[in-house]
Amino acid sequence: MAVNRSVGVAGLVAALFLGFGGTAAASPSQNSFVDAAVYSVLHPDAALPGVNDYSCTPSDEHPEPVVLVHGFLENSYDNWASLGPRLVAEGYCVFALDYGAPEGVPFGGLGSIADSAAELAGFVETVLQATGAQTVSIVGHSKGGTVPRYYVRFLGGAERVSKIVALSPPNYPTPGPPPDDALTRLNSPVDTVPGVEYTVVVTRYDQVVPFAASLLTGVGATNVILQDLCPGDRTEHTGISYDPVAQHVVLGALAGTGPVGVTC
Repeated sequence: MAVNRSVGVAGLVAALFLGFGGTAAASPSQNSFVDAAVYSVLHPDAALPGVNDYSCTPSDEHPEPVVLVHGFLENSYDNWASLGPRLVAEGYCVFALDYGAPEGVPFGGLGSIADSAAELAGFVETVLQATGAQTVSIVGHSKGGTVPRYYVRFLGGAERVSKIVALSPPNYPTPGPPPDDALTRLNSPVDTVPGVEYTVVVTRYDQVVPFAASLLTGVGATNVILQDLCPGDRTEHTGISYDPVAQHVVLGALAGTGPVGVTC
């Protein structure tokens, strides 16, 4: 997680020093990652509006549940407090897990890719059993866009996942600490699994994962650079799931239509 505004950093620090607040009776949707991150620290039981409704029955129009996977040092609320409720409003059954967080820590995604994928596998099974669906679509941000690839390739997820839509995922090694060796395994000999549709959504202004390190080359992969659609879009890494253009691309990928009718 990276916040590139001083007010955002100050807000997060203040929230941490104030301590974890009480349970939110009704958690609101949010318009920015910074606001959602601060809220999630102050309200550790924050719940995404309409998400994780295990009584939800998939419709004929949207027969697949959508599973949302947050990134490293994020949580389901701060990552999806805009897109999650929007997908619910579009008629999807939407589910979001929190994974890789030690007890009492507000941000997760801290485990290895393999361990994270195992948590995702269990969550998907729960969603399928609850909804009666045969497959799910997965939308992930950052590390949460790479973890589903491991699940699909190595943990049987290819039979349970039809689409992976990844926002700024670290699919290839980037400068910095040595990469999880799972990336090498994921990309050899090809970086996709037959039968699964992959959509990668990136921004040229990503300050965490260089956008070229996100792109996939295998069969079934579509790469969308936001600035190719809207040159003036200056969305960065943490804000991409809140960006209206990126959300439009996600909706198109889930519907199988691609990014048509984009308004900049």
